[in-house]
Amino acid sequence: MTWTVGNIHAGGHFSACRLLTADNSDTIIAGITTYDGCSIPTTLKIDEVFVCLGGTVRIIYGDDYDRVVEARLGDVVWIPKGSKVKYQGEKGSIFYTCYPVDYRTRSKPIPTEAANQVRIFQSKDMVFAKNEDNTVGHMARCRILTPENGISKYLGAVINTLDGCSYEWTAHYDQAIVVLEGIFRIRAGENYSQIIEAGFGDVIRIPKGTQFKYEGEKAKIFSALYPINWKEVS
Repeated sequence: MTWTVGNIHAGGHFSACRLLTADNSDTIIAGITTYDGCSIPTTLKIDEVFVCLGGTVRIIYGDDYDRVVEARLGDVVWIPKGSKVKYQGEKGSIFYTCYPVDYRTRSKPIPTEAANQVRIFQSKDMVFAKNEDNTVGHMARCRILTPENGISKYLGAVINTLDGCSYEWTAHYDQAIVVLEGIFRIRAGENYSQIIEAGFGDVIRIPKGTQFKYEGEKAKIFSALYPINWKEVS
């Protein structure tokens, strides 16, 4: 990963590693950013969902910056387009995903419908449901952004836990994954001969249409996907 240091007038330290951009993705933006003692104001031009990878990350928001959420390891934060926010942190880092990737050039911008409706999903409150389709080992998921809860219209988000399982799947969406715990493994390609093994902080992109197997040893992963309504459009 290649990092750049930015916002030198924000005080403290801010750095960014941009992984998915318009140069290599048609749908999702993704990357990792770090915050330590800085305060970075912005108004979002795109929808964003992120998971905290460590430290404390604080989102100050509202027209008068009168509201705040604090995220720590494993917490997930949703920030809709149009939100006026400040990013702050103490040794904080996040894996962020945004949509759309072409927001600067698209002729029909996404409408702003829920600005400043920032939501936090704390790791300690997440409820996981076991995947009954998997007959070997353990695989469970906590669905965070779904068509059913109506929080996001474009980006889906889920956290999975995997241990000793091997689950076959074909991606009906573009997907960006970051590993939160343990060892996560993807098997893809002919006869599943391509093996990608990832640990904490590693990021994997899975394009729509990929046939692969999920595997893991005491693994926890955060996944963002587009489109959220893939069951309706696939």
